[in-house]
Amino acid sequence: MENPHGTDRAVIDSQLFTKLTAELGLGLVALKKTSGSTNTELAQLASTGEAGHLSVYFTEHQQAGKGRLGREWVTPEGSSLTLSVLVAPGAGFPAQSLSWYTMLAALAWSRAAENISGVKLGIKWPNDLLAGEQKVCGILAQMVPTGDSYAVVVGTGVNVNQERKELPVPTATSLRLAGAKDLNRTVLLAEYLKQFAALDQSFRQVAGVAQMPLPGNGGKSLLELVSEKLVTLGHEVRVEFPDGSTLVGNAVQLGSDGSLVLEYGAGERKHVLAGDVHHVRRADGKYA
Repeated sequence: MENPHGTDRAVIDSQLFTKLTAELGLGLVALKKTSGSTNTELAQLASTGEAGHLSVYFTEHQQAGKGRLGREWVTPEGSSLTLSVLVAPGAGFPAQSLSWYTMLAALAWSRAAENISGVKLGIKWPNDLLAGEQKVCGILAQMVPTGDSYAVVVGTGVNVNQERKELPVPTATSLRLAGAKDLNRTVLLAEYLKQFAALDQSFRQVAGVAQMPLPGNGGKSLLELVSEKLVTLGHEVRVEFPDGSTLVGNAVQLGSDGSLVLEYGAGERKHVLAGDVHHVRRADGKYA
C-alpha cells in the first residue's frame, strides 16, 4: 500500500545513518522495526554487558513504551523518533550526576530540532520539550546497575510529522505542525546523537559537575545552558505531589542538583526534585 505521507514516513536509512554518525564513537547501534520499549530492551542489554557507553536502541514502532509515572507511550509507525541512549561513564563518574542526563538530552534535542528543522524548542521542567506551549517531546531516564557502577538509559520520543488528528491530546504537537522546514527523520536522528555525544563528552570532561563550564560551549555550564532554554522559569507554577498536596510558587531558578527552585509565601524557597512530583503546571493553566 502506498504511504499517504510520502517520504516523510520513510524508514530510517541505515546507510545514511551510519555515514552521518560514523565519527561519534557510538556503542551498540540497534535499529528495530518494532519494540516493546526501547528503554527496557536497552537496559537489559546494558545489564548483561552487551551494550556499552553511547549505545543506541531505536524503533520505528514502539508498542509498549512508558513515559514518566508509567504513562503509556505508543507511536504510529514512521511518525516519530523513538529511541534510547545508554550512558555508562564508568565507576569514576558521580552517580548523582547521571540525573542531569534528562536535561542534557533535552538540550541536545532542542539544538538538533533548530539546526535541522528550524523549529525552536523550549525545555519544560522536568522532562518535556515544547514548541510554543505544546509538547513535542517526552524524556524518560532510568538508572541501570552495571557491574561495580551505574549507568542511565535516556529514552526520548519526538513527534516529527503527525497531523493534528493523530495526536493523543490537545497539548501535544509535532515538528510538522510547528512549521518544520525539513522532516528527514534520518538526518534529524543523526543530529540529535551528534549533539548528545558532544554534550556527553564535555560533561564527562568536567567530571559531571553541572556548574562547571563545558568545553566547547562558550564558557557556559550545563546548568546555565539548560536554564537558558527552561521555559518553566519566570512563571508561577502549581506543583502536585504524589500524596495529593500542592504548592504554588514562582519558578525562580534551576538548582545545582537539577531541582526546580520555587519561591512562595514571604520569600521562602523550596527545591523540588523531579522524583518527588506528580505534575508541574503553570498556575494560569497553560501547559508550559
